[in-house]
Amino acid sequence: MSDQLPEICSCSALRQAARHVTRLYDDALAPTGLGLNQYAILAKLDRFGPKILQDLAALLVMDRSTLGHLLRPLEARGLVTMTPSAEDRRQRIICLAPAGIALMAQAKPLWAKAEQRFEHVFGVSEAQGLRNLLKQVTHVEFGPL
Repeated sequence: MSDQLPEICSCSALRQAARHVTRLYDDALAPTGLGLNQYAILAKLDRFGPKILQDLAALLVMDRSTLGHLLRPLEARGLVTMTPSAEDRRQRIICLAPAGIALMAQAKPLWAKAEQRFEHVFGVSEAQGLRNLLKQVTHVEFGPL
């Protein structure tokens, strides 16, 4: 692989790396029936508690329509609930349902195993550095062209 030329497009390189790594986590989470995107949603709710759609989308660095699309199957499986906000009936509050809490208890060790595998193969300090760098990327404001 070292003889291959690097991507000249940063976006392509990031997307290819994301797809490659996502397969590792998707495979690990397969017994739960969750994909990595769905797991990420449940993990944010597990960590930060109930959120309105726009706040959850911001935490996930995801647009609201994509999040809404990913939430529907989670709601259908009874893993999350979406209820109107008492303050603003137009907003929905997304919460982990009891079944979601139970599934997260099953999924977390599987995710942790994938994370350990990534760190073992890629390197612990390299993985931490990569996470730090990618966090910086998510906070860059590119503005209009």
